[in-house]
Amino acid sequence: MSNLAKKVRPEQKLPLKSTATQSKASYDLKRLQSLLAKSSSRQEVSTPSHSKSANSRAIRSSHSPKHSSRLRNETYPDNEVAQLEKFSIIYKDQRCFSSHPLSKLFLDILTSLVRNRLCRSEWIDHATPEAVNRVLICIRLLIRDPNYQQNILHQLEGISLLAKYMESVTAKYISCGEEVFDTQKLVTMTYMFQKLSTADNQRLWVIESGAHRTLVKLLSTTDRSVLQGALLALTALAESSECRTEIGELQIVDSLLVILQEYDLLSKRMSAELLRLLSSVQHVRVQLKELEGVPVLLSLLHSRNLKLLWSVTWVLVQLCEDPDSRAEIRSWGAVQQLLRLLSVDRQHASDRSSMEMLPAPSSAPEEFGPHEELQNAVALQSACCTALTELSLDDTSAHHIVQENGIYIIANLILLKSSGPKVTSLQCYAFRALRFLFSAERNRFIFKRLFPTDLFESFIDVGHYVRDLTAYEELQTKVSLYTEEELSCLRENIESLNQNRPPLRVIGGYSILDHLGSGAFGSVFKVQKQTGQNFLALKEVNLHNPVFGKDKKSRDSNVEKIISELTIIREQMTHPNIVKYYKTFLEDDKLYIVMELIEGVPLAEHFNSLRDKQQKFTEDRIWNIFIQMCLALRYLHQEKRIVHRDLSPSNIMLGENNKVTITDFGLAKQKQENSELTSVVGTILYSCPEVVQNKPYGDKADIWALGCILYQMAALHPPFYSSNMLSLASMIVEGVYEPVEEGAFSDRLTDMIRWCLSSDPEQRPDIVAVSSRISDLMMRLMDGLYISQNALQRRADKDRKRTQKYFLERQQSRNNFCHSDMVNL
Repeated sequence: MSNLAKKVRPEQKLPLKSTATQSKASYDLKRLQSLLAKSSSRQEVSTPSHSKSANSRAIRSSHSPKHSSRLRNETYPDNEVAQLEKFSIIYKDQRCFSSHPLSKLFLDILTSLVRNRLCRSEWIDHATPEAVNRVLICIRLLIRDPNYQQNILHQLEGISLLAKYMESVTAKYISCGEEVFDTQKLVTMTYMFQKLSTADNQRLWVIESGAHRTLVKLLSTTDRSVLQGALLALTALAESSECRTEIGELQIVDSLLVILQEYDLLSKRMSAELLRLLSSVQHVRVQLKELEGVPVLLSLLHSRNLKLLWSVTWVLVQLCEDPDSRAEIRSWGAVQQLLRLLSVDRQHASDRSSMEMLPAPSSAPEEFGPHEELQNAVALQSACCTALTELSLDDTSAHHIVQENGIYIIANLILLKSSGPKVTSLQCYAFRALRFLFSAERNRFIFKRLFPTDLFESFIDVGHYVRDLTAYEELQTKVSLYTEEELSCLRENIESLNQNRPPLRVIGGYSILDHLGSGAFGSVFKVQKQTGQNFLALKEVNLHNPVFGKDKKSRDSNVEKIISELTIIREQMTHPNIVKYYKTFLEDDKLYIVMELIEGVPLAEHFNSLRDKQQKFTEDRIWNIFIQMCLALRYLHQEKRIVHRDLSPSNIMLGENNKVTITDFGLAKQKQENSELTSVVGTILYSCPEVVQNKPYGDKADIWALGCILYQMAALHPPFYSSNMLSLASMIVEGVYEPVEEGAFSDRLTDMIRWCLSSDPEQRPDIVAVSSRISDLMMRLMDGLYISQNALQRRADKDRKRTQKYFLERQQSRNNFCHSDMVNL
């Protein structure tokens, strides 16, 4: 019986002990409240020397797990700073004060802290830095409770007062150096503004207080704790579209780019996430372009941190809204980097890798398990698919994605074995990227051998350039229902598109890597010399084509002439707008021409793509392309006396920045001075009247073709077209065509078309006359090229100086480290 009593008595004492503890806590809170209720004088708020030493001991011991419980029994001097410190240690883990049994006291303390301390400029001016810091820490603890944020801090105008005080501390911090208490105060205040900015209705209060402007200024600090506090607060604010606009109007991008280049991994990750949110603002995207942010962003794609990569990729997606930015992103090598991120064997790092660098628990990143890391990797791949989708709106970029094995890499994502909502979504992202690539006409033949019939029909039915992800759910569902045999067949089809597989065959020492296209006279392949590294183009011409002759003797004679002409062209032609020829050889009754591989898209495919998108060429772009064609033709006609004879949109390649390259000189002919040509060659849609009538012709045949191409750039269809060959020939001879839409382009452009399409070759201008008519436009183009060259030179100088600075700092750091080791020895 006595043993049972002994067991019961401790249980009976527990409520008494709890009551005593609560009574002690109530007493301490009332004592703190009585201190805060005073309008303290300078003497009351100053800290005695013995109290400072006690405080420092408390701070050092506050990290001990047993410290909070032991602190309740310690004797604190009856001093405001000491009591505030005691409060902050005891309640450092408390989150909900409004539901606490002593909630009334907590409410009174917060009210006094705001009304009697924060609101009183006289007190702030005369209080010690430690006293102010303790007040801020206690306010920060209490406003963890959302009820206190709105009902107390906002009602007492504490947010605006806090913003003003943060602004004054920041001004001193930036101008006079980073003092310890200023740093602590700024860390505390940035954390407070982050908490205040998590609620929708409170973000506008923060913006109205002007705190966002001070937070942006703090992005220039070198202290990581302050910097990361400011980044967290701004990121919380930027969750609101209205606040994003306000923040984006400030000069924030420059600071974020510096952080992305020079700071630690965690700061980079936080900066990238803030930039992701702000990039929806037009002004921010303009700043990114002006400050040359694209190469900085792309350099971060070499990181292994999943969240950093995800944020940076979504910034690129938003930049792709602008066609010029799309072109710049492509030119800096984004396609290769994004496709590399999509590779399934790539290893990534989680935020766990940056844990050791964290300055404070408040900014600690989440730690993810294997499942969460897999989900984040899938989210990154979805972002990469979206970026490639947006890039493929540009035909040159779409071609570049295909050339970099993009279809194979993206198609593999639809065969993922993992399951879950994010994986299903990734498969839809992959189908959308593939569908955008399919929308470019030159890529369509690839997909015919990729998908089985039923899937291919549904794939086509989606339509061109449809962004809505739900439109691709049917495709994902069909693949998910495939049998193992059907999946195996699809897997084989995908593997057949792998450009890194062994070469299809070898011709004349050149490995055939890919089929680029076919024309009237043969096919073009992407090749690589077995003993070299560079990629080349190999044109295969079937000599049994009737155009070369009906019998072997005439074929041999004509082929010999063609090889002779190509040899002359290869040896003589060097021009930036004309393809380079390297070699010709015969093998198995076929003629092979080795030439430069042009990274671009034929002008004809641009026409088809613009029609699909219901867009048009701008007049500036038309003149840019036309001028380059004129420069190439002037070189051919005036300096080399070569007539191309097959100038058409299919033989004009557009590369980076609308760079023109004229290709396919298989029918080109070098004529003697003052002589004319008689053979009927070329594409009839672009053939001049004298060729159609089988009359002698000269270099003005190329001018007619130039006029046809100029017309087609304006109208997106040839000037002369008919399914009946006799009718087409009649239209060409008479020069009858539908005028360009009135008012769509300038009179200057329509007059140039009319002049070049003069049926009478005597009335038709030569290339010198055409060039003289647009000499002012040519000069403007030269000015633009000069400006671009200077900009590239400045960028190169800037990058070189940055690299030099980086290596000098690394060398200095290494020397200092070695010196310290020597001193220690």
